[in-house]
Amino acid sequence: MDRNIELIKEWIRKAEHDLGMAELALENKPEYIDSICFHCQQTVEKYLKAYLVSLDIRFEKKHSLSYY
Repeated sequence: MDRNIELIKEWIRKAEHDLGMAELALENKPEYIDSICFHCQQTVEKYLKAYLVSLDIRFEKKHSLSYY
């Protein structure tokens, strides 16, 4: 369980970094809407991964939208 807690914390830390980047861009370069949206999407994805780990649901780390 300790490993899961550390992994959850790591996903949350990464999510907060993405959210921080989105906030910085929004405050300083709001015209960069595509990059702001990208970091918001990354934030949600990483929070979801933290949630999956908390439920002990395994998932693969890959960049494909389909699993074979």
